[in-house]
Amino acid sequence: MDKHTARGIAIGLFISAILLIVFKPIFAFDSSNTVSKDTLLDQDTITSFLEENNLVVISKEELANIDQNEPNTPQENGKAENEPTLIVSDNDKELDQQISKDKQEKEENKPEDKLFTITKGMVSSEVAYQLKKSGLIKHQGDFIKTLESKNGAKYIQVGEYKLNSSMNNDEIISVITRNRV
Repeated sequence: MDKHTARGIAIGLFISAILLIVFKPIFAFDSSNTVSKDTLLDQDTITSFLEENNLVVISKEELANIDQNEPNTPQENGKAENEPTLIVSDNDKELDQQISKDKQEKEENKPEDKLFTITKGMVSSEVAYQLKKSGLIKHQGDFIKTLESKNGAKYIQVGEYKLNSSMNNDEIISVITRNRV
C-alpha cells in the first residue's frame, strides 16, 4: 500500500467520523418524544377545537353525496345509520344555502362542446392561454406541465378541434396532437 492509498483511507475515515458526529442527533431515538396516553386527543378536545374554528365534520357518505351534488344529511332522509355525524356550525341554514348554491353552479356549468382553433405559429403557452380563456382548462401551468412531461409541445397540430370542458388535460393533449403522444 502506497502513501496515497493510506491518505485516501484516512480521509475517508475522518469524513465518516464527522458525518456520524453531525447526524447522530438527527437519527438518534429519543424515548422522551414518545406520546403518552395522557396527551392523546379525545372526542371532547376535537369537538371544542372544531367549534372554536367554526369547522364542520361530516361522514364519508355525506362527502360522497356532496361530491355527487346530492346533499344527504340524516335530517333530510330520516336515516340514523349515517351516525356518528357531527356538524359543528353556528348556522346550519348557512351551510345548507352554500350546498344548494354549489349544486346550482355545477348544474349551470354543465360541460359543453366548444370549437377550439390552433393557428400556425402558436406555441404551447399560447395554446394553454386560449384553452384557459375558453374555459376548457382550469390551470395553464398544469396543462403546460402535462404537455411538457409528455414531450407533446412539438406535436401540436394546426386545426380546429371540438373540445369539451369536461375533458382532462391528457384528453385535450391527445386531441390536439392527434394521438401522437
